[in-house]
Amino acid sequence: MYFKNILVPYDESDHAKSALHIALGLAGPYPEAKVSVVTVIPSAALPNPTLLSDGSLDVPYALGDPSTYERIMEATVERASSDAQAVIDQARDDAECKIVADAVIADSPVEGIADYVKSHDIDLVVMGRRGLGALRGMIGSVSFGVLRSVDVPVLTVK
Repeated sequence: MYFKNILVPYDESDHAKSALHIALGLAGPYPEAKVSVVTVIPSAALPNPTLLSDGSLDVPYALGDPSTYERIMEATVERASSDAQAVIDQARDDAECKIVADAVIADSPVEGIADYVKSHDIDLVVMGRRGLGALRGMIGSVSFGVLRSVDVPVLTVK
């Protein structure tokens, strides 16, 4: 088997689900293979830990309890991983490979995917694409950004 560690970025789209099926087709028969299904949570979607305001104050205030912010982040990651696990359970069929649901927080989807590829020794990225054409790729599509950011093969699925 050529690819033993496959990453499938998951964003709840039909294209991402198709990518998961393709990845399981590639790695499914091999117990030594691993498919990581990863959701990237944009850091901008989380509250700023130091500048929270309820709108009633003129001045933002600092979050008094850092552990509260940590729990917010952990709960967000856990919820995203759980959502991906539900999709994995439906798609698994008779795949013998190891399948892992994970979530990461990053500034952008491209950065999160690229960092995951580097830190988890990924051999192949199988990801959905919307197929909006070459012009869309030049102005910032995620699949195009990943192609430019990683040193492993990227298979895009429509």
